[in-house]
Amino acid sequence: MFVPGLLVIIGFVLVHIFTRQLKFLNAHPRQVLMSLLSGGSIAYVFLHLVPELAHYEEVILRADLPGWLEQPGYIGYLVALLGIGVFYGIDKLNVNSQKKNEQEYNLTRPKKRVFTVHITAFALYNGLIGYLLPQLSGGNVAAYAVFFIVFSFHFIANNRVLHLTHEGLYTKAGRWILSVSVFIGWLLAQTTQSDELVIAFLFSFLTGGLILNIMNDELPEQKKSSFPAFITGLVLISVLLMVIL
Repeated sequence: MFVPGLLVIIGFVLVHIFTRQLKFLNAHPRQVLMSLLSGGSIAYVFLHLVPELAHYEEVILRADLPGWLEQPGYIGYLVALLGIGVFYGIDKLNVNSQKKNEQEYNLTRPKKRVFTVHITAFALYNGLIGYLLPQLSGGNVAAYAVFFIVFSFHFIANNRVLHLTHEGLYTKAGRWILSVSVFIGWLLAQTTQSDELVIAFLFSFLTGGLILNIMNDELPEQKKSSFPAFITGLVLISVLLMVIL
């Protein structure tokens, strides 16, 4: 599925570059849109990624691993928890640095070195999404289309948070780094031989990061959310996934 994958990656590159031009995201109905999209993202995670995580857990258990790794019997899930922990830690680093800068220097953004850590982490995150595109998206054109819709809005949500957090640093450098990283990840997948065990560990880690980032960046605050929109997104993506996968 080279052509659909290439089109999806080009779309992601454009999303990263032009997210800040999407003025409608600042409009009043934004909470309805974000509730709709967050419902779709949650459905995608639990109906596609979590079952895939179970598959890759079996791949890990079949591998010839050292005894201390085989003992727990749920290595893939532990790696997913590691992904949650890593991105939660990065989020807390940003919040703490932002508060400190605001108190000491009256600045609304974290320090530049925190920006470097944050963007590096999300560049690797984007690279993993590009690299694991076939595993994340499914095996047909319709599945690629659903994947593009869900992840485009996931990237938009991430980009908005990064822009609000780091301001001009993200506009000048961050969005370009993230645009290139998702393409490089996909290009590596096309030009190198993938080992299934490596894929299993990378997929598990990324799934944990996806869950944390969706909860952080896409779910609107309770008072600003729309329950009907959330349920609509949940049902819509659920039905699409059941039809095409």
